Amino acid sequence: MKLWSEKTRLSESFMKTKKLVLSLWIFLILPSVVYSNIPTHSGMEKNFKETWRKSFPVPYAKILKRDLTGKGVLVYKKTPLKIVYIYTYLIFLPLYKENEELPQEIPGKGKEVRVKLFYEPSNPVEKFWIEFTEFDEQYNSKSVVRWIR
Repeated sequence: MKLWSEKTRLSESFMKTKKLVLSLWIFLILPSVVYSNIPTHSGMEKNFKETWRKSFPVPYAKILKRDLTGKGVLVYKKTPLKIVYIYTYLIFLPLYKENEELPQEIPGKGKEVRVKLFYEPSNPVEKFWIEFTEFDEQYNSKSVVRWIR
């Protein structure tokens, strides 16, 4: 009888340890693996340049600052299956004049512009798009908004 109760206690202890390890894995390790696949601001520059080229007729001069808030990438959960990652940049956009129907940059003149790059991995048509807006964390009170590095 003593042996059986000792085995039962060991079995229960093992199950508690197993549940603890599984819980830690689900809540700590799994999210870090999922979010480690999300590119950083520097990693998204290639996509930013490509999206800019497709969207606008004139190029920007350079990226002055990445991650304007210093908090990282904003994760906006529209629905449980639709997640949008928002990257912020400050760019220098030169002033252009038209020369024989081609844009020609005016040296030394331009403007600093705040830009958001949106990345929606689940969108089959357009995964990336750019908006010129002030940075605002108020998207939708019913959806989940959080920061990741």
